[in-house]
Amino acid sequence: MAALLLLLLQLLACCPRGSAASPVRLQPSPLWVSCPGPHGQVFQRQDNEHKVSCLWNSTVTLHYQPAPGAGPEVEREEGQRPSPPCCLWYLNSGSVRNISRWSGQVVLQTGQAPSPETSSLLTVQCSSASCAAPECFHHNVSVEISVQDMRLFVIRPQTPIIRVWQPVELGWCARLKSAGWQYRFRSRGGVPSTLLLPSSEHQDTSPPAVYPTAELQKTCATYYSYRLTVCYGQPGIHVALVSIEQMPHMSFNLSLKVERDLVHVLSISSKLLSVAQQPLSLSWWLQPLTLSTLAYRLVDTQAIGGWLRSYSSFTLPSNFCSTSQNLDETVVASVYFHVDGKRFEELAGELRLFNGTLSLTAGKEAPIHVNLYPGKTNSSTYIFRYNQGTFYTSKDNNGTFSTDGPNTHTVFYQYKELSYLLTIQFLALQWYKFKMYLYLNQKKSLIRSLPERDLDVHVFSSGRSSFLQNFSYLVWFIPTQHPMLQCEWTFYLQLFGTKKDHVVQNSTYTYNNHVKNAARFVRRSALPFDAEKYTGFVAEVNCTSSAPIPALLSVRVKDHTAKTIEAPVVCAKRECRITRCWIQRPNPKSLILFKKKAVEFYLFTKLDIDCNVGITVNILWHVYPTKESGPDWSNPVNTSVLYGTKMVHLTVPKNALDYGVYLFHFTAEVIPIRSSTVLKAFDVIYVAIEKADLTANISGGSVRTVGFSESWTLDGSKSSDPDSDGGQMRFTWYCTKDWEDYKTMKFSLKNRCHPLQKDLRWITHSGPIQTIPPESLPGSTLYYFRLVVQKGKRKAYADQIIEVDPGPPLILNVRCIENCGRSIIPTERFSLSGKCSNCKPSNKPLYYWSLFSDTSKEIHFDWDSKTSTGRFGAYMSIHALTFMKPAYQSYVLHLSVTTWDGRSSSSTIPFTVNIPPRAGRCNISPHYGIAFLTKFVVKCRGFYDTQLPLTYKVILASHVPETTAVTSVAENTFGPILYYGYESTTPPSFLPVGDPYHKHTLTLHVQVRDFLGAFTQVTLRVHMKNPHKIQSLSAVFHELLASANRLSVSSAQQTGDGIRAGYLAYLAASVLNYIIDIPTVQLPQAQLRERVVNTALSISVRSIMEINQVAAVLSEVTQAVERMNIRSQDLAIGKLTEVTRALLRQRLRSRLSEEAEIQTSGILKCLAHILSSDLLRLKNASADGFKNIFSIMEGVIEIVSMGKVPEEIETLMETDYWNITLVKKEAWNITDYLPTTYTCRNCFFPIVKQKADGSAVVPNTVVATALLEFDETPFPWLGYTSDIISVVIGYKVAESTRNGDLIPMKPEKADIFLARRGGITAFNIVMGPDKTQAYTIGGFSFELNETTTNVYFQIMTSLKVTFRVLVFAGTNLTHAQPVASFSAFHNMPTVASGNGTSTADCSISGPYIVCLPQSLLNKILQESGLDSQNISVILETHYVLRYPNRKLVDVCIFNDRCLHLDGVEGEWNKDTCRIGSLTDWEKIHCVCDSKQTRQRLPSLPSSNIKFLAAKVVVLPNTVDLGRDLIADIPKNPLTLITVLSIFAIFLFLCCWAIGKDRVEKEIKYIIVLPDNEASDEGSFLVTLYTGSRWNAGTTAEVFLQLIGQYGRSKFRCLWHQPSPAFQRGSIDCFLVTTKKNLGDIRSFKLRLSDEGKSPSWFVSRAEVEDMSTRKVWFFLCRKWLFIDKNNPSRDWKFSVADPEVPLPKLDYFLINFNRRLTEYHLWLSIFAPVITGAFTRFQRLSTFLAVILFSFLVNIMFFNAEKDEETPIYLRYLRSITVGIECALLTLPVEMLIIALFKYSQKDPPPVVTKMYPKVDSRYWNNCIISEKDANVIDTDEQTVSVSSPQTGKGSQKSSSNLTEGGFFSKGRTLSTTIRQLRKIPDTEPLLCWWWVCVAWALVLGITVLSSFFIVLYGLSYGYQTSREWLIASGTSFLENLFFHSILKSLLFSAISSIRAKYLEDIRWVTQEKHVEVSSAEEPERVT
Repeated sequence: MAALLLLLLQLLACCPRGSAASPVRLQPSPLWVSCPGPHGQVFQRQDNEHKVSCLWNSTVTLHYQPAPGAGPEVEREEGQRPSPPCCLWYLNSGSVRNISRWSGQVVLQTGQAPSPETSSLLTVQCSSASCAAPECFHHNVSVEISVQDMRLFVIRPQTPIIRVWQPVELGWCARLKSAGWQYRFRSRGGVPSTLLLPSSEHQDTSPPAVYPTAELQKTCATYYSYRLTVCYGQPGIHVALVSIEQMPHMSFNLSLKVERDLVHVLSISSKLLSVAQQPLSLSWWLQPLTLSTLAYRLVDTQAIGGWLRSYSSFTLPSNFCSTSQNLDETVVASVYFHVDGKRFEELAGELRLFNGTLSLTAGKEAPIHVNLYPGKTNSSTYIFRYNQGTFYTSKDNNGTFSTDGPNTHTVFYQYKELSYLLTIQFLALQWYKFKMYLYLNQKKSLIRSLPERDLDVHVFSSGRSSFLQNFSYLVWFIPTQHPMLQCEWTFYLQLFGTKKDHVVQNSTYTYNNHVKNAARFVRRSALPFDAEKYTGFVAEVNCTSSAPIPALLSVRVKDHTAKTIEAPVVCAKRECRITRCWIQRPNPKSLILFKKKAVEFYLFTKLDIDCNVGITVNILWHVYPTKESGPDWSNPVNTSVLYGTKMVHLTVPKNALDYGVYLFHFTAEVIPIRSSTVLKAFDVIYVAIEKADLTANISGGSVRTVGFSESWTLDGSKSSDPDSDGGQMRFTWYCTKDWEDYKTMKFSLKNRCHPLQKDLRWITHSGPIQTIPPESLPGSTLYYFRLVVQKGKRKAYADQIIEVDPGPPLILNVRCIENCGRSIIPTERFSLSGKCSNCKPSNKPLYYWSLFSDTSKEIHFDWDSKTSTGRFGAYMSIHALTFMKPAYQSYVLHLSVTTWDGRSSSSTIPFTVNIPPRAGRCNISPHYGIAFLTKFVVKCRGFYDTQLPLTYKVILASHVPETTAVTSVAENTFGPILYYGYESTTPPSFLPVGDPYHKHTLTLHVQVRDFLGAFTQVTLRVHMKNPHKIQSLSAVFHELLASANRLSVSSAQQTGDGIRAGYLAYLAASVLNYIIDIPTVQLPQAQLRERVVNTALSISVRSIMEINQVAAVLSEVTQAVERMNIRSQDLAIGKLTEVTRALLRQRLRSRLSEEAEIQTSGILKCLAHILSSDLLRLKNASADGFKNIFSIMEGVIEIVSMGKVPEEIETLMETDYWNITLVKKEAWNITDYLPTTYTCRNCFFPIVKQKADGSAVVPNTVVATALLEFDETPFPWLGYTSDIISVVIGYKVAESTRNGDLIPMKPEKADIFLARRGGITAFNIVMGPDKTQAYTIGGFSFELNETTTNVYFQIMTSLKVTFRVLVFAGTNLTHAQPVASFSAFHNMPTVASGNGTSTADCSISGPYIVCLPQSLLNKILQESGLDSQNISVILETHYVLRYPNRKLVDVCIFNDRCLHLDGVEGEWNKDTCRIGSLTDWEKIHCVCDSKQTRQRLPSLPSSNIKFLAAKVVVLPNTVDLGRDLIADIPKNPLTLITVLSIFAIFLFLCCWAIGKDRVEKEIKYIIVLPDNEASDEGSFLVTLYTGSRWNAGTTAEVFLQLIGQYGRSKFRCLWHQPSPAFQRGSIDCFLVTTKKNLGDIRSFKLRLSDEGKSPSWFVSRAEVEDMSTRKVWFFLCRKWLFIDKNNPSRDWKFSVADPEVPLPKLDYFLINFNRRLTEYHLWLSIFAPVITGAFTRFQRLSTFLAVILFSFLVNIMFFNAEKDEETPIYLRYLRSITVGIECALLTLPVEMLIIALFKYSQKDPPPVVTKMYPKVDSRYWNNCIISEKDANVIDTDEQTVSVSSPQTGKGSQKSSSNLTEGGFFSKGRTLSTTIRQLRKIPDTEPLLCWWWVCVAWALVLGITVLSSFFIVLYGLSYGYQTSREWLIASGTSFLENLFFHSILKSLLFSAISSIRAKYLEDIRWVTQEKHVEVSSAEEPERVT
């Protein structure tokens, strides 16, 4: 009530009161409020004109405008417009705004998102002049701010089981709707599978009965309702998903279980039974009779009787034949039926009902007892499944199945394939009826009815009658029946007379009348079936005549199936004769059959005998081998191994006959009974026995279907060689997607099956069995596999088609991680996650991000520099400041993911950018002043933004970002905040001293922020002077500190007070730092710094700006930490702990990283200062203090880690004393991860398999690792400090949760590499030939004692040879035997050899690393009997050195231990980690295994940061034994002859080069045309560049015409005699004047005369410079100019090139390559047509001599040829060539140095002729005319005159002195600039002093003399063969330098420079414009 009264008082105070009292009126609200979102207005069902809905966002923008009929456009009766209403805005009863306007917008910060069940209520209460309280009130406008809430449920059926094709009605309700929203329904396998439903198409509220729960019905009553119906055609778990599009992603899903239909088999019902006296007991069994027949029997063991039964149409009732029945039992049902498909097993069970308890038993399962409670009147339903237990139980009146009465109990009981529906109906408590329905679950089987299966009966007549008994046989066959069904078969045979007019015989047969082996009555060849699977019946028929006897056979299967067959009986009698005797063959004309030796084959003789009496047949086969002359009749083959030699069917077993050709002879004799006649017949055939074909077989058939996620095999192991069981067959597998590839056996990349497949062969193409892992091949594709087996020349292949089922569709889960507002803040980083939720690492998902504009145009975006993740990962993190100047209003991020198996998916993320405030201008007044004494004011103006209000933040730049780097921060502006507020002018403030290294300049950053947080930054610089009166600084310090204390301890301290107090404390600390080194000022630094620290302690850290101030103060005051006492440091550490915790809270609250990470740099700087102090070396240092320091580090790590996303680049936090490296990865990319190569200096590779709670790490678990690197140990009070020889690292492994928390994890194992800082004994040993010159040998010795453990030494050499390492006891090696020997390889670990030395105790192994185990060393000591003993180690290799060499081989001896520190409070532990096998002289490999870590109880809580270091075991001094082992060498003069020859060639070329240089000095560079007039207004310097192509120069006369803006000149003859011009590669400059000013040059024309030997000309480019305005135009010609005989006066026109248009890459490449070749190729440039610049030919030739001699010297110094007599000579020459190539590379730096000195040295030049007036031949007077007046003014002094050019428009009044005084050259050019232009040197190249030329000549002379001397000196010691090999190497160096080096370098640099777009300014021109510097007067303005 009090709140209501307060509200009324506020309204009365805001609005004018009404006049007279009147009844209370209620009027509509004068304002209409709307809440438009990104996709339009949202609505709720309860919305009306006074209630509005709004979709929640962190920032909500509400628009208001006049309601209809209430706006300012409505005039009152008095003619006045109404005044705006006064409206109060309340958010959840709290006032947020007070507005008195007709229209506008209100921006609210709504805080955290409400839960789906709650919402925020915004109330707008208005009062106006026309409706004033208390007589009148306006309706309040309510705005409900809520999130979208959805509920998805099943309407019907409301049962847990859904059948196939059963309609399923789904419903959902949603709180909000919008015109732009659409619901998308998806369900794979459903019909429909997808559906798009607009949110506006909602339905009326559903009745309460359709909702599953009352709570859901209550919720959905006020929501919008939607429905749809879906069906499923396949069983299984189906997921129905409903998602909302066009808004933040929201989806809901349901899992629906669909099962197959049940098939009804039979039904039974009992009579009325007594509950007490007639218990029910039924037993049943299901038995498979055959593969396709099932029998079911149900027996009443109580013999109750009175059963009613009914059967399905496909069942067959049967009593079965062989079953015995108990007299006390009654068969209720006995049926069988036919199925196709699944193989069934035998099932049995019982069903009992006694006193209302139902018992169910099946197989060996435990019985189920159900109490039916017959006394109750309700109904019940029970559903059971044996394999899953009780599935569902319900007891209500709405059962699943309908019942017949009020007290009916229904039980659904399922056991494997059988399902029972039992209904027990109780009547009057004493009687009951029982009903049972039997169902069969089809699953993969198909039930078939009997009519679908025809009776299989085959009838045959014997076709012959007996000679003696005169009867024949009728034979018929049926499939063999199961004994239980045999009694159902009956056969009726009727024989008729010949005319079928009467029945002669009637016979009945049953199944028991079958005859064994009835097939003997019928010829086997006539049987179309397998006789073993059929049963035969035989009927004897009397033959009264030869005519056939009609017969009728009726077959009946009980009463349900019958079949009648007509079968006449043959009784004919004939004379005996052989009608046919023929050995069957494929082709009747074939004379020879080809058979395989290892394959059994058959020969069948067709012997037809026509005889009506009994006969005797004698058959015999003979086999004869065949030779070249024919069959060998005398040597028949032994046929005992053959089967059927006396039958018509001959079987030849495999391998019975050897290879060759055989004659098979068949003989038949037929003897009729009681006759002496013998009928004979024979036939022959040749059979060739060959080698059998190989058999290729792939198990599984020709076509297979496999699952995408299944592992499957290609099994070719059944392939064989029939000829032999031994021998190896070669298996080759092929695969393609196109069967046509096998026709050509050529491979196409598009048809490859697997990405790793390089050709048609499969990736693992050998072996009989190929195992294909899951998800190895893309789904929905056919793959054609082929197996080829080969053995010798025989081949065979088999094909198999594999169809891979499609894999599941990819699901992209895109969510925003950071900067997730409606519009992103461009000054913050923008992070998103776009993981594929159902992708596995084995799928190798490839992510691809793209950026599009709002017009769907893809934007070129530098993903590498503007993101920390790149565009190919599942996460995206865009750097801050990337969208500071957006080109579009909104953007769309597009993410696509593709797995290698072909599946793909994509998603889009639209976003808008909050544009920072429009830049204005800021300045500081005054522009300079005195530090700590002058007050400065910063003023800003001109900044504008729509998101008001604007705030101004002025930051004083500090040195922290320069010394403490956080690489994830885009721009580190850490420093104290001078001012923060809404005013654009700051209060007057002192400033500290400036940077002495930058002229005492102080930098300030002004950030102007809008309401949403985006800012525009302006940088100011002010020049500060040091205070003159140092004594006054003490008063300043105390005043500053007092002011800071007053502000910080204020009881009503606000954020502004804390900021100001922090800045003043910072200034006080700066004063102390300034006066620290001034001896005249003596202040108690420790006490004063403690006061500053105490002031910082009193500043609150409630906001991030206050955190900034405290960190800035502490970083400044600890800058001289050595002047602080221990208490001050402890206080600073405590405050830093508070600051870190507050910063962590701010980071969690704001969800933004950039500002928080900037503050971490200040915290790290403070820690660096404190750790660097002497406190670490104090004996009373407490572990708690250091624990707090590392606790702060952990907090900083957690803050920075929050802003990282997995798989982005590592973040480095670097200080002067340590580094912290943060890495975030997902577990799939870190588990079992140890790369083979790495580039980090200190590396940490953990193996993480368990979380902190003991659960297993899943692949998408985010693991954050932090690696701390300390150059010096931070724990000097612990032991081993002096022995630590590596960096000290700390590491932390933690799980990063979704909200950014780090949960510590303990790695199961960690491989850690530490960089050495020493600790090894390294020395060079002398290597050389041994005394016999058979080996290269060297050695060393050292002393060992009893404490020596394993000793390791590593051989460091560039050679790739194998060393034999021999170990001797003592130093006397004469006749000594080694105690151990090893073989050290360059590419594999060292192995012990010869003496069985065990290296099992050695933990380090690797190439060239030798371990002397402790057991070996102890053995040597024991045998010597001394306390110490010298050990000698000898290195031998077959690689021969020609002379002793000390620099070739180094030996490093080391012995290390890993030290582990489990927290600050612990001690170094040597047992936790062990030395790893990858330790060498550069790094130490430590392996830490958590399983071996001993648990201990720490005195203090253990830190999450563990530390690791390495210590060294000092070894004794070593002695080099090389001098005692190496021999001497022989001499020859080949090198001397070579050097003398080089000098002879050099002297000859010197004469030519010097003469050429003299000729070129006479060439003039600027040619003044003789027909120039002094009265001409225009003057142009035209430079023409002739190409360097072959024959590019011309001897023709060249004419030029300039075409400008105001006209064109006439054609001018470019006369140049006697100076040569237009030569190949030349650059020619002409001074051309024009009658009038042409303005800007647009183009020019060239014309050639047809005179001269070479009239053609290749013009590369041109340049025209206006000498009066210094404006230059460039032309890119690149064209051949030819003389056309048909058009001799042809002109070529060239237009000005646009400097903004990129040059063609080929043109730029050729121009650049030609320039580099002629300028930088040392040898080719000597013979170039034209030499440009000051680098003369003689200098180039001298440089080349020095380089080639130096190259020869390098070859002879580093030449090491192999002296092995067994090595072929060509291998030694190849070695020489390799050495020559390497040495040529080593001479490059010397060559480049000398060239640079000659090329860029500015000598004191002689007078340079800048103009040349050519002599004009009389033939050209008409074209080239020069006035006599102009000729008189020409003299040789013009080149030194430099005055201003005459003004345009005064050419007619010029005097003759204008030309003389430099009318064509501007005043601004100095002598050095002119020299640059005339030498063709660009302004960008360096220019050295003239005396550097002397240095260059000294280098050339020194290198030449010294190289010649040492070449001869070294060469005299070589033998002839060695000298010849050296000469080959030196020649290789020369040729490489000449033809390869420089050319390749020019090609490479030209190609690289051509990659990016190049413009005209990138080409070297003779004259280039100089850049105009900004004047100093403009500097202040630019700064501001």
